[in-house]
Amino acid sequence: MSALFGLSLIGAFCLLGMAVRRWIPAFRRNLVPAFVIAGFLGAIAMNLGLSGVLDGVDSELFTMLTAQLFTLSFISIGLTPPPAAITGDGGKTQRTLLRGAWAMGLTWTLVFAVQALVGVGVVAATGRFGGMDPMYGFMVPFAFAQGPGQAVTFARIFEQQGWADAVDVGLAFASAGFAAAFLVGVPLAKWGMNRGLATHSMGISDSVGKGYFRKDEKTEPLGSETTFSGNIDTLTFHMAMIGVAYVLAHGLAWIFGHIPGFVGETISGMMFMNGLFAAYFLRWVLRRVKVEHLLDRTMQAKLTGFTTDYVVVASFMAVQAAVVAAWLVPILVTVVVVSVITVTLVFLIGQRYGSDHDFERTMGMYGTLSGTTPTGLALVRILDPRMRTTTMAEMGLMNLPELLYLPAMLSISAAFAGELGLLPTLGIMAALTAAYFVIMLVTRSLGKRTWTLRGTVSEPAERESSAPVDSATR
Repeated sequence: MSALFGLSLIGAFCLLGMAVRRWIPAFRRNLVPAFVIAGFLGAIAMNLGLSGVLDGVDSELFTMLTAQLFTLSFISIGLTPPPAAITGDGGKTQRTLLRGAWAMGLTWTLVFAVQALVGVGVVAATGRFGGMDPMYGFMVPFAFAQGPGQAVTFARIFEQQGWADAVDVGLAFASAGFAAAFLVGVPLAKWGMNRGLATHSMGISDSVGKGYFRKDEKTEPLGSETTFSGNIDTLTFHMAMIGVAYVLAHGLAWIFGHIPGFVGETISGMMFMNGLFAAYFLRWVLRRVKVEHLLDRTMQAKLTGFTTDYVVVASFMAVQAAVVAAWLVPILVTVVVVSVITVTLVFLIGQRYGSDHDFERTMGMYGTLSGTTPTGLALVRILDPRMRTTTMAEMGLMNLPELLYLPAMLSISAAFAGELGLLPTLGIMAALTAAYFVIMLVTRSLGKRTWTLRGTVSEPAERESSAPVDSATR
């Protein structure tokens, strides 16, 4: 019952967020999503007395909803069929996709490691204001580069290992990251449009500003029916597949839990990854029995969008201001410094990807590294609303090179588990940062600048294709 009340409150605040964006010009101009507005309003309401008014509806409930909805979002991503193959251009677009996905994935891993180093450094310098341990700085990349769902997932593991209030710290960092993603990202996107850096941008229509379409406007369909509704509704089938994958994910968690030490505890607790593996397995089974077509790509992507929106709102509503307030100074200073360094690194690297849509790639990476992949996609849609570039598809494919972050993640987990000291962990993170950068150089992921901060655009060494490609969110 309490979970349904919690989900209902999230929905109510989403509607309130839509109304606020509609009537406040500043939110319309900056394209602040309704779910971000809803999250802030929900957090304020929860900390001003809404928590506990309904039995069981408190911060703990919304922490649980954040983790569970995040797992469901990864399951939905895993169930989403890949885009149709692109032919007719001699494989040029496929090469662009792979090259872009590789370079962007490496950027993500590099900045993940840098955020960890900066987080620990800033908390160490400011933590005396409230007695915050520098170890909590390692929560920054989980919150910024990965988002609230993974921040909660790992923070819960760390709390079990004795680090009190890790969930609240992670959620505070994640909430601030979302604010930075849009409050900084949207003005930067508009700046790029004005300077001509976005080659396929359009004016922001009144409907886009308000956040909803008029009755007479042409819009995209939500998907296609793949089952006969008199037998089972198509949406029911998709939800059933998510449910089966969720059960399988818990089975995988039980198996991984038998691995000795902190490694088994960490992998077992990574329910989002277990859910992704379970979803891939189910899709493989459907392909083997030749019924994978029953999964509609567009509908599955919409289900991913639904869970992502709700995850963000739930994560905001789970933040306990009383806990965060004690460490307010180090948290705020860390957020500001990490945001500045993140946008600086992403812009410096993004100028050298070597394509005709590097600015779109850059903004996508900034949104992803301060919020989640859907946040990055939202910024890309401002610059490329008709999907004339391959940026969105590249962001869907960059998950594979992002797996290079696993040594960094395991090192941080070992530190929280007491298997590694703070200084050795920082040494490993510094070494990994250097290694990621060397890999980028060796694989020629960086080249000549294709745009500059002055707004000028130069011709890439090898002009790449910008064919439109469909993409599903992570």
